[in-house]
Amino acid sequence: MTRPGFALAALLVALSSPLAHAQDFSTYESRADFVDDVLGGPDVLGSWGTYTLGRLAHDPDDAVALEQAVANVVRLDNQSVPIGTIALGLYWDHFSPEQRQTMLDAMKSWREVDGHGTENHALMQNACGYLFTQWFPDETNWTSNSMGPMDSGPLNARIRGNLMQVASSLFDKGYVENLSSTYLLLHLYPWMMVRQFADDEELQNVANAAIHFHLANLAVNNFHGQVISPFNRSNFQQQNTPHVHDAEGNHTQIPQVPFLSWLYWAESTHFNDAEDLADAIRRFHGHIGFFTSMREWDPPPAVLTRIGAGEGVPYTVRSSAADFGYWGAGDPHDNMRTVYRADDYAVGTGFFRYVPGSFYINYNNFGILYESEDKFNVVDLSQNYWMSDLGEDERWPKCMNSPFQEDAHHENTVISLFNIPSTDPWRGLGRSDWVANRDGHEDGLIQRTDIRYPNSVDEVVERDGWVFLREGDTFIGIRPLREYTVNTGTLAEFTILRSDGATNAVVFEVGTAEEHGTFDAFQTTLEANPLSVDWDDLTVEYTDSQGDVIRSRWVAPDYALAGGGERVLVRPEVWVDGEPEPGLAPLAWPLLESPHVRLESRVLRIEHGMERLTVDWTGEQPVFLTEELCEAGLTECGETCVDLSSAADHCGACDNACAAPDHAQPSCASGACGFSCDDGWSDCNDSAADGCEREGACPLGDASPDPDPMGPVTGGCSCRASGPSRPASGWPLALGLAALFLVAPTRSRRR
Repeated sequence: MTRPGFALAALLVALSSPLAHAQDFSTYESRADFVDDVLGGPDVLGSWGTYTLGRLAHDPDDAVALEQAVANVVRLDNQSVPIGTIALGLYWDHFSPEQRQTMLDAMKSWREVDGHGTENHALMQNACGYLFTQWFPDETNWTSNSMGPMDSGPLNARIRGNLMQVASSLFDKGYVENLSSTYLLLHLYPWMMVRQFADDEELQNVANAAIHFHLANLAVNNFHGQVISPFNRSNFQQQNTPHVHDAEGNHTQIPQVPFLSWLYWAESTHFNDAEDLADAIRRFHGHIGFFTSMREWDPPPAVLTRIGAGEGVPYTVRSSAADFGYWGAGDPHDNMRTVYRADDYAVGTGFFRYVPGSFYINYNNFGILYESEDKFNVVDLSQNYWMSDLGEDERWPKCMNSPFQEDAHHENTVISLFNIPSTDPWRGLGRSDWVANRDGHEDGLIQRTDIRYPNSVDEVVERDGWVFLREGDTFIGIRPLREYTVNTGTLAEFTILRSDGATNAVVFEVGTAEEHGTFDAFQTTLEANPLSVDWDDLTVEYTDSQGDVIRSRWVAPDYALAGGGERVLVRPEVWVDGEPEPGLAPLAWPLLESPHVRLESRVLRIEHGMERLTVDWTGEQPVFLTEELCEAGLTECGETCVDLSSAADHCGACDNACAAPDHAQPSCASGACGFSCDDGWSDCNDSAADGCEREGACPLGDASPDPDPMGPVTGGCSCRASGPSRPASGWPLALGLAALFLVAPTRSRRR
């Protein structure tokens, strides 16, 4: 059989250190060692036996951990099998032949070894199936998902095709669980397993491309460790800290992504409390140990780390996510995102081409994140549709979108419009278990807009219809355009602004002390900003503090299309300063576009500072290229950084080479070509046609009179060849003439 490498085992043991000395989080290695120390220590309560990898990192012969790895495979759960598979890949020789056989027998009986389920299920199952069929190439009678018993070879090839297809689809359309705060880790580590343990170099390369896609997407959509909305599969409330106790002191689960952000770009997160972090990892979040155990890829490239840490702000991101489909076959452009990322805050919104049966019950489509050290730092809003039959505490962390909401978003400002019918236009449409979350309101939809913000904000001011929030030096203005009430008793750690009405609108603007000076000045400015609403046309116009006039008008969706299986576009008309914004049709929305990360035509470009990393998948295989970028003021022409204003070979534009006439050298000034005469030659007739036609200096008669004899020469030689008819008083004529003829001029002219 083919045996995977396990050389990292000794390295991991050498790197591990006592927990008391693992609280220096300044390097990736120190953070990874901390995770291994926590998972390898006592009192680990993590689900799926995630402590297994931590214990084996310290002692590859730990009998309990080895047996737990076997049990994780035998359990045949898509989240437990990867633990045993990673352990087997790292510590093959430390398992007995009997243990390896037990794991093999279990995998051969697993119908999901090449199955699908959700997107993350498919990756976890197939990555493990691929590796087991690689490690045991001569086996027969594998239980496959749909093709009956198979031998190792054909099943391995089938799974390889599944993985190749999924990875390739990322570069065409993205995926449905885009940036999931819960499941992104479950998309990443299967690719890391393939990259580290697969023998097939082409598949390793493809896995590496998928890893770069996911991390680039996360890096540019990261705000101090949290995912910026919109994102799908939001099962738990995002948190700014690793504290895993609710207001009553009970242990709670939180999303996985902040742990990964902490591991890769910790300095930008608020996950650095070692005690809380260790508590969270021990109890629920041991999946981060999958990454620290597989260190052949770590850490991410420096250019990704800088972007993930928040360097290069502010910027705008536009991207899109696909709908669900087996092996990446979902329709593209299901959700179209706009994100504005500043240093102290981030604003994210999106719009949908809805089809009611798809994944919207936990799609977070609106969010404002602000800099804070508090547990929660998000402002969001929605109309309660998809989970209207559930309690507030059940739906809030998950469902932040509605087919009766349209958002206009320009940088730090959002106008949200609502037009809520009385009855459900999508009655009974969708999966039956999802319909059960809302069918109690089919004949009486909740005609209300809810805005939520944390109770922990530093200051709240209600003034002239506005609700102003301050956290440190970040200010948020919220203007419900209908009457609202303040609810403080429904959610333990949040306040809800409730605004009733079938039609409604809310204006948001975010600013900082650097921009406005004081919180009071911010309030005064927003109150004075022009704001108007036409309820008959459901149109709102607002001039923000930067002077941009944002106008948004409700566009009535054709909800009936969904009954025939067609997509329903829910999107307003938006103008900024009188121009359509952004002027893109939904199907023309970019897959991923920002100043630092761009994915277009299957080419992923990641750049920041003077470095660019490109993953070009226009051919059969992804091609990786790392380049050094040019400094500010320089332009890349071929493989050279040049100043287009002065480079004679690239004057004004790349490859625009300046030519030189006889007895001259080409020159470039301010992006225009010219020439300079060779030493001992002069251009005396002011013509480029014959170049520097005279050897020596120009005669006096060739020079044009200079109306300003003491000023610069504008029409003649660079020497002072023009001037008064005779030298100024006190100078002998002979001396003046001698001076004129002793100096041969060198002339530089623009052509």
